[in-house]
Amino acid sequence: ATVYGYLLINVTATVVPLVMVLILSTPSHAYGIAYLATVYGLYLQRFMLALHYGTHVAVFRNDLFVGRTLNALAPMVLAPLFGIPSGVYALHHAVMHHVENNKVGKDLSSTAGFQRDSVLAFLAYWLRFTIGSCVELPMYAWKQKRYSMAAQCALGFASTFAAYSFTARINSVAALWIFVVPYFVSSLALMFGNWSQHIFVDPDKPHCNYRLSYCAINHSDNQYTFNDGYHTVHHVNSRVHWSELPSKFLASLDDYAENDGLIFTGVGFFDVGIAVMRGKLDWLADKYVHVGQPSRSKEEIIALLRHRLRPVRTKSA
Repeated sequence: ATVYGYLLINVTATVVPLVMVLILSTPSHAYGIAYLATVYGLYLQRFMLALHYGTHVAVFRNDLFVGRTLNALAPMVLAPLFGIPSGVYALHHAVMHHVENNKVGKDLSSTAGFQRDSVLAFLAYWLRFTIGSCVELPMYAWKQKRYSMAAQCALGFASTFAAYSFTARINSVAALWIFVVPYFVSSLALMFGNWSQHIFVDPDKPHCNYRLSYCAINHSDNQYTFNDGYHTVHHVNSRVHWSELPSKFLASLDDYAENDGLIFTGVGFFDVGIAVMRGKLDWLADKYVHVGQPSRSKEEIIALLRHRLRPVRTKSA
């Protein structure tokens, strides 16, 4: 709670005043670029991952009004300043993504149906999510009979648009850089992050948590992203506290061996995604960690990785 709390204080104390300054300043795209570079440079990665883990496990006590208010601050109030409509993240990530677990036709952010080393496939994936989420997310919640979440999602998109419209009447250039540009930049970053985390999906066993993601260990990114590199562990049990993910990983190495799970060392998720997009599977094979999986030569590891880039063609996947 301390790390999360300090982050909320820092973001609230700096980003909110910067928003007000930008709105009240002379309309200027230069000011907008400087604002976005400052806010995203300081906080984007940490805020997104704090929001992520705060969505899975309440950071503050929900039985207290103050706790509920603090728990709502990031997803409801601060998220739109980072390109995420108010109150929408929990439905998409904690409910849809983790419940449906990357299934084609179920999870809006599923990567399984795409050829995941294709730039054009990623662009189609990103655009579908960016344009279609305002319709597909509330529809999904409604179909799952989560009526309150459907209403909250629709209200979240509407209230964020209302905030943009109100700001635009005062300063349209500021509104562009506070709401519109962050929406597209953040959706691109989030979708490439998810694409990279789920870039290797075994078409033969796409439901297996050990074969729809991987772990990226021994990399500095984990110090800034609440140990997000241990992504397979997170999918096995999304309620594990971020500080416990490395120990849970070490305790479950036999499961990686039994399920032929992928582990890479010395790389982050974006490194993996970029390497795949550039066709650098040979480089990535050198980062592969063997913990008891079937013994393979480098060429066989590359073949395994290439196999797990193939699209899954069934909607039940």
